[in-house]
Amino acid sequence: MDKETLFYMSADALEDVEPMTDLMDLSGKVAVVSGSVGLALFVVNRLAELGAKVVFGARSQEWGDLAMEALEDLERENVAFKAFDTRKIEDCQALVDFAEETFGPVDICVPVAATWQARAFLDMDEELYDDVVDTDMKGQYFLVQACARSMVKAKHGGKIVTIASVAYRGEDMTKLAMMTHYNAAKAGVIGMTRGIAKELKQYGINVNCVAPGAMVTPGAIANCLETTERYGQEWQHDQMSLSDAPVASTPDMMARVIVTMCTGVSDFMYGRVIDVDGGAGLSFQEKPWSYTMEGGLHA
Repeated sequence: MDKETLFYMSADALEDVEPMTDLMDLSGKVAVVSGSVGLALFVVNRLAELGAKVVFGARSQEWGDLAMEALEDLERENVAFKAFDTRKIEDCQALVDFAEETFGPVDICVPVAATWQARAFLDMDEELYDDVVDTDMKGQYFLVQACARSMVKAKHGGKIVTIASVAYRGEDMTKLAMMTHYNAAKAGVIGMTRGIAKELKQYGINVNCVAPGAMVTPGAIANCLETTERYGQEWQHDQMSLSDAPVASTPDMMARVIVTMCTGVSDFMYGRVIDVDGGAGLSFQEKPWSYTMEGGLHA
């Protein structure tokens, strides 16, 4: 077979390639998001920007109302909030029922809601452990289940993007640790994602996971303050001085990737985990050591 024939066996398909603008367009899609501040707020904003109709829920009605005001200021239309507790299975179903009643069957699910609080393993109590695991893993499991049931009934496929954390690798606060409950919950999200992905592919549903690194959010600030109250100023000093992990100044750095995974870009992805952590764990070169390039330290 000659080279030209081989070439056009592939190139002829270019005529059928869907434009990227169409792949990224979420107009008419219905999305369900858990959480109302930090990363969740930025995910809701980006989904709405791409045209999706978004229902989001969280425990705090006050934060939900403030989120709605912020989104209205950005002229994000077709967005609705409902107070719910992701730790309760009946609330997860109620949020999906609300989405169906408000906008229609669910197309996209992003269970962002999470909590954490640094605590020494030797100090861990059952109440805190249950709160973190129930929120960060169980809550995702049953919200995804409720959304998936809506997708399957509608017979139109869908996108599910679970949210882990680099903590699933045991990489949380350098030289401090103290996140065993969070490590366990987020590692569980990875296993859960892969298991669900294998079951839901047959229904045309893509299930993948994004694992964010450190970022500045109201929750992170509040949790650090609570830990400081428990362990004292020495902990706060160590937390700020010992860790050299990259920190995103805005959750939008993570939200962009999460929302992209909700589009046609992820059509050939199943059960994958994407780390968005600013290169945490890499030892970046800090000086231009080149001897040959203009601008190099020794050129």
